[in-house]
Amino acid sequence: MPDVARVLREEVQRLAKRQVKAGLTPLKRDNVRLKKHVAELRRELTALTRTSRELLAKVTAVVATKQAEVATERAATLRPTSKSLVRLRRRLDLTQVEFGRLLGVSGQAVLNWESKGSRVRMRSANLAALAGIQTMGKREARRRLKGMGQGRKRRHE
Repeated sequence: MPDVARVLREEVQRLAKRQVKAGLTPLKRDNVRLKKHVAELRRELTALTRTSRELLAKVTAVVATKQAEVATERAATLRPTSKSLVRLRRRLDLTQVEFGRLLGVSGQAVLNWESKGSRVRMRSANLAALAGIQTMGKREARRRLKGMGQGRKRRHE
């Protein structure tokens, strides 16, 4: 009798394995198909990322050039006064030294311009820098200063 029980158990196991295998075959096919699809999507994403980086680099260069041209054109018509420089510097929440760094001059030059009390005479390069600064906000000014490696260390007041 023990042989009948063993044979019956083996037969049940064989049939169970066969049913499981029959149920898993379509799942395995689907799994392979999905893995191929994911690999294809990853390749596509890599190509799109590469293309977007290239386009961003081209656009950034063109935008920077255009902004420089516009700033140079505006610089020809600028007539800065000491009051306008103080107002701009305060609007951007910058110290005289930081404002000078953005303009490409020293903090002492900014102090002299602000204390002059009338129209300020600047070199054309400084006028172009001033024209570029006039359109930016506080965050952009901080970002540029940080890019130059000089951010303000705030004191506790």
